[in-house]
Amino acid sequence: MAFTKADLAISTMWNFRKAHSGEELIDQLRELGFERVELNYQVRTEWLSGIRRRIDEGLISVSSVHNVFPKTLDQRFDTDSVMLGYEDETLRKQAIELAKGSIEWACVLGAGAVVFHPTEVPLDPRRFDVPLKALIKAHHTDASEYKALHAEMISARQAQPYLDRMMLSIEELADYVVRFNLPVKLGMENRAMCHQCPTFPEFDLIADRFHGGPVGIWLDTGHGIMMEEMGLQTLPLSKKAADMIVGMHIHDAVDALDHYAPCTLPGDVLAPYREYIVSSPIKVLELSGRLAAEEIIMGTDRFVAQYGN
Repeated sequence: MAFTKADLAISTMWNFRKAHSGEELIDQLRELGFERVELNYQVRTEWLSGIRRRIDEGLISVSSVHNVFPKTLDQRFDTDSVMLGYEDETLRKQAIELAKGSIEWACVLGAGAVVFHPTEVPLDPRRFDVPLKALIKAHHTDASEYKALHAEMISARQAQPYLDRMMLSIEELADYVVRFNLPVKLGMENRAMCHQCPTFPEFDLIADRFHGGPVGIWLDTGHGIMMEEMGLQTLPLSKKAADMIVGMHIHDAVDALDHYAPCTLPGDVLAPYREYIVSSPIKVLELSGRLAAEEIIMGTDRFVAQYGN
C-alpha cells in the first residue's frame, strides 16, 4: 500500500526535552512537516491541556500513545521495568491499573493504539547488555570474550515465568478493552535489550493466545536490528505474528545503536522490514533527540520515496 508523509506519525521521543509546554511539543513536530504524532511515555501531565488544544484546533492527530501515559515518576513502572510480569501481585496489579489509564487517555485523544513494553527478566543491563553491545560496536563478536558472555546471558535469561505473568496481565487488559468496547489496539513491542521481552520468537506466544482480539504486535525496526545483531532473533516473523501487527516504530540502527532517521545509514538497513512497513496500519518514526531537524526531514523524504510507492 502506497503512503505519503501525511500517513506517518513522529514520536515525541525526539523533542520531549526541547519543549516546555504541550503546545510547544506539538508545534516543534509540526515544523518538521508532520500532522500525526505518537505521544510517548515522557509526556507530562501538565502538557495534556496544551496537546488537547492543538488537537481541538485540528492541527494534529494522535496515532498512538506509549504506556505509561502520561509520564510516571515511579521507577518501578518506567520503560525498562518488569511491568506486566511482576511476581509481586501488588506490583503487577499496579502495572495493570497504570496501563488502563494509558488506554483511557488513548481513547480520549483519539489514538488507535497503546504501545507496551510488556516485561523483562530483571538483570542489570551492565551485566550483559552494555558489555555485549560494546563488543558488537567494536566488531568483536568473534572474540572469545563475546562468545563466553553471550552464552552466560542466554543461561541467565530465564524468561518463562515473566512471560507467563505478562500473558496473564495482557489477558486482563484485553478483557478490559472488550468489556467497555474501547476503540483501541494494544501493541506489544519487541525490545531493545537482551534481557527484555518479547523477542521475535516470543511474539508467537502473544499471537497464539490473542489472535482476533484487541491485542496485537508492535514491531520496532531498530530494536529488531539490534537484537538480531545480538543473535536473539532473525526475520522473517512468523505469519501469525506478522498478521497481528497493529503498528511500527521505524528507525535505522547499526552497531548496537538505534533511533537514527530512516534511510540515512549506509546501505538499506530497513529493507528486511519492507513488507511489514508497507502493510502496517500505524507507522511511527521514533527518532533520537540527538538528531538535527534537517536529518529528520531528509531521512523522512528518502523513506517516503523508497518505501511509500
